[in-house]
Parts: sequence; structure tokens; C-alpha cells
Amino acid sequence: MVRVLVLHARLDQGVRPGAFDTLLRALPYARRLELEQRSDADRHASLAGLWLVLQGATQLTGRPAGPHDLRFPMGGKPMLAEGPCFSVSHGRDLVAVALSADAEIGFDLEESGDGQGSDRKDATTLERWTATEAVLKAAGQGLRDAKSVELDASLATGTLHGKAYVLRRVMLPGPVIAHLASPRPVGQVDVVAVELPR
Repeated sequence: MVRVLVLHARLDQGVRPGAFDTLLRALPYARRLELEQRSDADRHASLAGLWLVLQGATQLTGRPAGPHDLRFPMGGKPMLAEGPCFSVSHGRDLVAVALSADAEIGFDLEESGDGQGSDRKDATTLERWTATEAVLKAAGQGLRDAKSVELDASLATGTLHGKAYVLRRVMLPGPVIAHLASPRPVGQVDVVAVELPR
């Protein structure tokens, strides 16, 4: 069984604007340039996600992980040089990362609004979308392949180009819908709230 660590943090809790400047400067030039061209909010969320990756990798492996361990292959899935596997997702108010030393994983979250008056159709759409995107991320594929993902009715499995992925819903605080995908069944999922550096 695959064991997964999910770290999540609020993006709206007084993190100072330059909190991730050191991390940004330590990233490979192409990645840094790409992040610098994003909106402030998107850049902040992406850097917060990478910071969570490093925190989670340190927890899982017992050895410090730093920006020099991150790899961003052209057209490929970001990775850590010596593992673990990870997948990052963020919404407007929440960022989270799923990490596993046991298998390739994909993770996606979507915020479903204020939680008041959200109709079931919207929730069902988001459930299917997060499951679809989790499969894409586990496979290292982009959104262009979204229509190729086949989900079973109960959202227990998804298939992409003939390869099956096991899906698992992840409970996060607030009106958030999230899914994990892995080629093997996911057993233990530890969900931990973290405060971003101030």
C-alpha cells in the first residue's frame, strides 16, 4: 500500500510579500523566469507549494531537502533528485502538496466557493475534475489529455491511455474537494496543516 503525506497551508494568513525570495533566487533560471512572469498571487502560491514540498520531503526522508534538490524537466513533471514523489495544487486560499516515497502520485484540489448554497451538481463536477486532474498529474500529463481520462462511476479508479490509477478522496479544511491518484492503492494518508513562513 502507498503511504502519502499531505501538507496544506492557508495562503491568506499574513505571509509577508518577500517570504519566498530566497527560494525563488535558488531555483533554476528557466523556472525562476517563468515564475517571475506570473501574477503576484500565482507566483506566491507556486512558491508556497514548493516550500511545502521541501518541508514534506524533509519529514518523509529524515534528511534536509533544499531548492538544489528540485528538478524541472522540460515538458515533464517536477521532481526531487532523490525523491520522494510529489504533486502540488492550490486554489485561491489554500495550497497543498502530496508526497510519497512509495509510488508516483497525482494530487488536485479545488475550492468550491463559500459552502453556502453550493448545489450538488457543482460539487459533482468538481469531484470529477479533481479526480481527472489527479490522474493526469500521476501520469505526468498536461490538461490537453483531460478528455482521455476515463473515470469509473464511483471515482474509485481512473484510466489514461490504458494505464489504471487508483483514486482516493482527501479531506481538507473548508469548502475544498481534493483527490489523490496512484498506480497502486493508497493506504495511509497523513494530512497535516502547516503555517507558511512570515
